[in-house]
Amino acid sequence: MHLFHHITVLLISEDEKRDFLEAGVEFTRAMKTSQGETVTFEIGENDPRYQRVAALLRSFDAKRIRDLSMTVPTFREYIEKIVRPSAERLKQQGYFAKQAKWERGREVMQQSLELLKARQKDQALSILDDAIAEAIRGSHSTWVSLLCHHAAVVAHSMGDCQRQINYEEQALPFAEDYRFAAYNLAQLLLSDGQLVRAERYAAEAYTQSVTQTTGADHDLVEAILRQWPDLAENR
Repeated sequence: MHLFHHITVLLISEDEKRDFLEAGVEFTRAMKTSQGETVTFEIGENDPRYQRVAALLRSFDAKRIRDLSMTVPTFREYIEKIVRPSAERLKQQGYFAKQAKWERGREVMQQSLELLKARQKDQALSILDDAIAEAIRGSHSTWVSLLCHHAAVVAHSMGDCQRQINYEEQALPFAEDYRFAAYNLAQLLLSDGQLVRAERYAAEAYTQSVTQTTGADHDLVEAILRQWPDLAENR
């Protein structure tokens, strides 16, 4: 299985947009602000356009690129995978028996969605912050993960990379697929110029994946070593 990328390019010029369009990129979102235009698109590493697009991205200042690596083709599917785990898995984990009693989590999710509809993103994050702290204190681990990922999506939509990083770090200890979550966090840190921290999480992802035998883990190891080849030598 190949990885997919949800790419955001900040402050893009018309010439730069033209280069991506000529490479066959289809923007899923374009947003103009007082500082400039931001575009978003998705592409898989098995896509014939990927190498050309990757070369274009390497020509940019890393601070202008947000690259979220995913195991599914679209950002919507990625969010569905994280925020809405399958009912069967929830049953197996005893979710309904252990977590459903915490009505506060459901209430906050609903309140945050209503605030987001009203374009009150800061207020939505504020109530999510309080609920995350409550969930941690009350050992509602599933809700910690759900609320953190929900908040990270909101922060991403605001272009607040540091806040997104903070939420993803809070969620990481509760991740079901820790190695993939650690790799995605490493990519997020890398796009923010935090090279040392990015390599630390990439090393954790590599250490866990290299001992696995699934195709997804094999692809993950290859993706990690393309960016951090020294990890193989340091193992």
